[in-house]
Amino acid sequence: MDKLKKDLILLSGILLTAFLLWLLPPFFYRDEPARVGIYQDGNLIADYPLTEDLVTAISYEDEHFNLLLIEDGKVSVSDADCPDQLCVKQRSISGNGESIICLPHKLVVLVESGEERKLDAVTY
Repeated sequence: MDKLKKDLILLSGILLTAFLLWLLPPFFYRDEPARVGIYQDGNLIADYPLTEDLVTAISYEDEHFNLLLIEDGKVSVSDADCPDQLCVKQRSISGNGESIICLPHKLVVLVESGEERKLDAVTY
């Protein structure tokens, strides 16, 4: 009987420790808020937080433009004067490493944050 009691105390201590180790990390680990980097010709021209709603126009050679929309933690290109409009047709992005690219204007909209990128696939 005494051995069974000690085993139960040991088992409950292990389970309690495992539960606390599973529960506590979110309180100590804080992600950096995601940011949107705007690159033109490979150079960073603007940097906005993804947490604030914003509408801004990015101009290229003072002739062409892309209208950038940040809303509800997602970013998209809502209007552009490029001929193919592929950047406008792309879905909104919010995950780390996701991008929207406008080749005619040499523009890259890239979501950057402190969290690790999630793998799409692994090839060997």
